[in-house]
Amino acid sequence: MPTDEEFLAYNQGVIREFRENGGVLSQLPFPVVLLTTTGARTGRRTTTPVGFGVDGGRVFVVASKAGAPAHPAWFHNVRANPAVTVELGGSSYEARAVIAEGDERDRLYGLIAAQVPAFGEYEKNTDRTFPVVVLEGVPAPA
Repeated sequence: MPTDEEFLAYNQGVIREFRENGGVLSQLPFPVVLLTTTGARTGRRTTTPVGFGVDGGRVFVVASKAGAPAHPAWFHNVRANPAVTVELGGSSYEARAVIAEGDERDRLYGLIAAQVPAFGEYEKNTDRTFPVVVLEGVPAPA
């Protein structure tokens, strides 16, 4: 499992490529948004690349952190402050992060796990349940 420092370095490269290429990435086998959250403790704005899924007109993300034993920092941030900025393709949106619960969480996770086999692999690395977060105010890509 990569260290937090390795995640940070990797993510910085993904963010740079995403912004330089209008949201197109060469290395990842799944679609990504850039999610900017406000730190729960620090108040500092931080951007993280996150795999996303689409359910009808809704965009949602999964707090997998590649199967790490703890939730990613961005998830703790959206619990404290659900106002986020989402970059999708070449556009940016102000959005509200809403944590899916119960059957809705399970249904959305099932959708993305079926579309992106990496999520199923990540799940094998941990005992935790990956939170699913709907990004209200972000239009689904066509």
